[in-house]
Amino acid sequence: MSAEPTADQLITAARARAGSDDELALLDAVIAVTHDLSRQADTAVDEVVRRARAAGHSWTVIGERLGVSRQAARQRYADRVERIREAEASGTAVRARDLESSLSAALAAAGAEGLAEAGTEHMLLGLLTDGVAAAALEQLGVTRDKIRDASRRLFDHPTGRADTSEPVFSGEAEAALAAAEHLATERTPACAPVVVTTPQLLAVLATNPGSRARRVLNDLGVDVADVKRLVHCYTNVPRTPFGRRGRRGRPKPTGR
Repeated sequence: MSAEPTADQLITAARARAGSDDELALLDAVIAVTHDLSRQADTAVDEVVRRARAAGHSWTVIGERLGVSRQAARQRYADRVERIREAEASGTAVRARDLESSLSAALAAAGAEGLAEAGTEHMLLGLLTDGVAAAALEQLGVTRDKIRDASRRLFDHPTGRADTSEPVFSGEAEAALAAAEHLATERTPACAPVVVTTPQLLAVLATNPGSRARRVLNDLGVDVADVKRLVHCYTNVPRTPFGRRGRRGRPKPTGR
């Protein structure tokens, strides 16, 4: 087994990814590289747990290897393993844990308002729950209260009713999820599993000029260029066999 990458190796990889010697661009890139490593580690464990289950090993045995109880192993991995199995069978992408948490929070926010549907403005609320998108929105000064206030100003919400059914995502929100999955597919190296994350969903919401989420961001004075800058390193990895960027601006060698 190869050794873990050194700090110098991580910085070198980040510099290649940033394509710039600017210190802040390098900082964004090194955060992205280390985040990718931790995400890949989680994905690798999930996948091997799935294989162990497929081979007939019990949760008790798997828990022993992980250093946790049978119950803890099952609670942590059972749903994830099933989603991976279903995704592989259907050829679809897998949603990262932070994205799953954000989507659940979005539906809960719509339910708390007595709404039958969660829109993209609720997705913005959900994205403040966890992950890179939450950090980006917080850095831009976006809070839950500000999103709620802007939504009340911009949109007509039914009054005097409380829908007791579980909310579902609106057509616009479902389209945003599909676009985030497409972005993940296009930007994930071909040798890696396609995982949809919160930065990809935030990028989609912020760059769709007609979406309710974008209208909220506009109302709050958020510059979409700033959103793009903060999530760039997490969404802009071209899909190539080895996940390497092309070298822009360098002329191709020509024969003499």
